[in-house]
Amino acid sequence: MKNLLVRLISAIILGTLAILGVLYINKSLFFLITALIVGIATYEIGNLLKEKVNNINPLELSIIGFFSSLAFLFFNIYFSLILIFLYSFFKSVKSWNLEELSFTVFSLIYTVIFISTLAVLFEIDKYLLFVLFATVWAGDTMAYVFGKTIGKNKLAPKLSPKKTIEGAIGSIIGSLIFGTAVAYYLNHLEAIPAILIASVVMQIGDLFESFIKRQVGKKDSSNLIPGHGGILDRIDALIVASVIFVAYYKMLPV
Repeated sequence: MKNLLVRLISAIILGTLAILGVLYINKSLFFLITALIVGIATYEIGNLLKEKVNNINPLELSIIGFFSSLAFLFFNIYFSLILIFLYSFFKSVKSWNLEELSFTVFSLIYTVIFISTLAVLFEIDKYLLFVLFATVWAGDTMAYVFGKTIGKNKLAPKLSPKKTIEGAIGSIIGSLIFGTAVAYYLNHLEAIPAILIASVVMQIGDLFESFIKRQVGKKDSSNLIPGHGGILDRIDALIVASVIFVAYYKMLPV
């Protein structure tokens, strides 16, 4: 009960900060904050993967992640990819370790590209972030409710023992209802296909991170957020859904 209360308080504080940030922060500052989040998340994943490859330097990786995100957001994605490529190559050549190259490229692509799409969506239309938040937060909440009340069949017991098929179905239903309701309120009904696709695909977001954590024997990516673990533990589904939203809106005619 105490842990649930801590989780709830943390979620309310983070949610409030996210909403206020979208409403009142200008684009440049939002980009900078996004890059900082990328830096923290890159440190977390580097710290996890260090269990497999000792040569990975989480702090160094975090700095590269931060500047790669800035390159993506203030210039373009190609500058970011070149920075990731150059760092990963020179780092792995020094250690002469192909596994380190693979882990480094993966870490930076996952955090830099996925998380930075939140800022890309802000640039497209910052109010779309509220549609995204409603889709993901409602999905998370309904997954918990359905899983606790009627959850019996495990979704992926090897990756996440607590996740159930019923919880996943509840998550999709919650995402569709609340995501569509916020889209309607904000006059963004064109977002419904993105909401539908994201509600399904974001189920993989948590499982994806769980796969990494299980490989290195960790429960959380860090202990930064009371009751939730790390940044990645909090936004794993959000960033997958964000990629879906950005991909969808980039395909729409101008």
